[in-house]
Amino acid sequence: MILVTRQAESERPTVVVCDDHTLVRQSLVSMLSDDVDVVGEAASGKQALLMVERLQPSIVMLDVTMPAPDGLEVAVEIRRRWPDVRILMVTMHTDDETLHRATDVGVDGYVTKAITAEELRQAVAAIADGGAWVSSEVAHRLMRQARDQHDALTQREREVLYELAAGYRISEIAERLYLSEKTVKNHLSSVYAKLGAETGAQAVAIAYRSGMVSPGRVEEL
Repeated sequence: MILVTRQAESERPTVVVCDDHTLVRQSLVSMLSDDVDVVGEAASGKQALLMVERLQPSIVMLDVTMPAPDGLEVAVEIRRRWPDVRILMVTMHTDDETLHRATDVGVDGYVTKAITAEELRQAVAAIADGGAWVSSEVAHRLMRQARDQHDALTQREREVLYELAAGYRISEIAERLYLSEKTVKNHLSSVYAKLGAETGAQAVAIAYRSGMVSPGRVEEL
């Protein structure tokens, strides 16, 4: 079922709510403030994509578990076809694999279904304004993941990763750290394995995303 609830008012963010449970959708809609227009509801991934194509909303709220395609697969397609549409995941899933998929997609917000009405309004407002939002439970889990990844690297591996994030080539890293190029390559191979990356670009992206590397830290190098 696809529901178009009302026409959007000007100058207000438009929101499509996607969840396969009718009561959950209705609850989310009722929690939203008068500052946004809920223009539609969808009960499956396929319906969600049709709704986004038809209405071009400002924000799409997606559950992870929906009739195919699932919410994260929908998010990938939205990112590909409508990059300006903002994405807020609203789900019960906070496991590492799901969070990793969500961060890879680059969703704009991730909250649990235990969210309060006030937090939901804050999340939607932040995302509509170009920001990001994660619930406290998700933030704590992401921080723990980042800490675990950081702690898994040796001091030398972290130094090599920092140099790579700063844009230095392997030969330059070797010169700056007084290492052989073979040793740098070995360290990088270990870094990739520990971070689950296949390339230097992926490793750097993970490092930035997890907080292991920040722009300020790179500028100091």
